Amino acid sequence: MLEEQKEEKIITDEIKRNGNTNLITDAKLQSGSQIFAIGDSHTLFFHNSMKIIEHWFRGNGPNLSITIYKQLQKELNLFQIGNILGDSGHLNCNIKENDYVIFYFGYNDIQKNIYLYAKDNWHNEITNLFTNYVSYVKNLSIKYKINPIISCIYPNPRLNAVDVKHNGTSEERKNYILFANNVLKISCNFYNISFLNIYDYITDEDGFIKENITKDFIHLDYNNKELRKFVEDEIFKFCK
Repeated sequence: MLEEQKEEKIITDEIKRNGNTNLITDAKLQSGSQIFAIGDSHTLFFHNSMKIIEHWFRGNGPNLSITIYKQLQKELNLFQIGNILGDSGHLNCNIKENDYVIFYFGYNDIQKNIYLYAKDNWHNEITNLFTNYVSYVKNLSIKYKINPIISCIYPNPRLNAVDVKHNGTSEERKNYILFANNVLKISCNFYNISFLNIYDYITDEDGFIKENITKDFIHLDYNNKELRKFVEDEIFKFCK
């Protein structure tokens, strides 16, 4: 208990100084590689992790939401986006060769744009979008010599979440998520990319994020120790 309290104080003090634990995080892998989570706001789950470094891409300009579609259309480099810490300035934490990189993209595509632009053709749209996404990540892994891990799409926010922008009904978006995750699973298998699939663990029977593992009804609770151990253990299965 004393060691746990000591670590909690280290984490709290570091967050006060730097906003996250990135500067002191160490995966302690035998290979010496580190583990990074890059992408949308779901990466914030790792802001107080002592094992995984969080790179939340907050946007490239005021009107660019973090969607796969916009980034592929604008030919933005997902890796470079995740490799720039921006306003936190922790450049010594940037991703290097042989590091593991978890890609968290696609949630905003599902919540906002599939219904808006492709509700009558969503099977094909999701198939094409997410297949191209995995292919692109594979190309990045070859170019930068990194070990990619692609996360599943997380479930719908709960109905009492505030300031949530989405389109379509919860049931429609649940169907999009289930279909997208299946496309990701198949595509990751084809390209030999690790697929982090924790969807069933964090989702209730109605397709919403479980209430007992979220504080804002959208994201996983980063202070939930049992949840953190589960998620990080699942990630470490892919790392050596």
